[in-house]
Amino acid sequence: MLFFTWEGAAMARRPNQRQRRSSRRRHDYAEKTKLPPGIENEPRVPMVGNEADYEITRSGHVYSRQLKRFIQWKLTPNGQHPYISVQVGGVSSQPRWPNEAAEESWAAAELKRVEQERAQLEEQIEIQIRQLEEQIETQIRAQVEVPETERDAIVKARLGQGVFRENVAKVEKACRITGVSIPIFLIASHIKPWRHSSNQEKLDGNNGLLLTPSIDFLFDRGFISFGDNGDLLLSPVASLDALHKMGVDPTKTSNVGPFNSAQQKYLRFHRAEIFRRSQD
Repeated sequence: MLFFTWEGAAMARRPNQRQRRSSRRRHDYAEKTKLPPGIENEPRVPMVGNEADYEITRSGHVYSRQLKRFIQWKLTPNGQHPYISVQVGGVSSQPRWPNEAAEESWAAAELKRVEQERAQLEEQIEIQIRQLEEQIETQIRAQVEVPETERDAIVKARLGQGVFRENVAKVEKACRITGVSIPIFLIASHIKPWRHSSNQEKLDGNNGLLLTPSIDFLFDRGFISFGDNGDLLLSPVASLDALHKMGVDPTKTSNVGPFNSAQQKYLRFHRAEIFRRSQD
């Protein structure tokens, strides 16, 4: 015979230990995989390999392009190895835990963004410099008090040609860094830029160096400079890999030989106004 009591009914309804553990696991999993508010608006970057149909956010949440919704993180069956790899700018990362992969990818994406902004800024500066130099050239050609031959020489000096190049060649015989001395391979580069120089300084041979094209580029844009005693100075913002590929060994302490007193005056201007000492 069975006897029914309210106490027995309550015990029958009470979950056993296995049910409580299962319920707690479901609750913990739901909390762990809960998507934070606003995650739908967080930017995403693509994953690669077998996960090409997925994207990952900065915080490590995974979005399925096929399902068109966010999903939980997925790991390999043993739970030991990361599931996610990320591709940024065509370069695939090593597999990482989702949040680590996101951090890695966003670091790469942020670097790419900064480089793009820097390239755009460089382009804008180049355009402004060309416009400024064209205005100065127009003003020079309008200076009727200056003989026409001298005006032509000053204008040609902007491109390192004519009288200026001849004057530089009387002071400098080869590229200070590469040692190249064949004239056709050398550019007559102003130390104090043409746009900042007076008419006399624009033609002064002491205001110039004979440089190979890649070294001229680095010097003209302030990625390298020189001390009065000839020590080569490298800008902290210059890419060491790019410097090496362009003919400058960043691992060596280089001295290119001393400069005369007139050259030192122009080099002081270059170090103060053109040489890049920081990211600013």
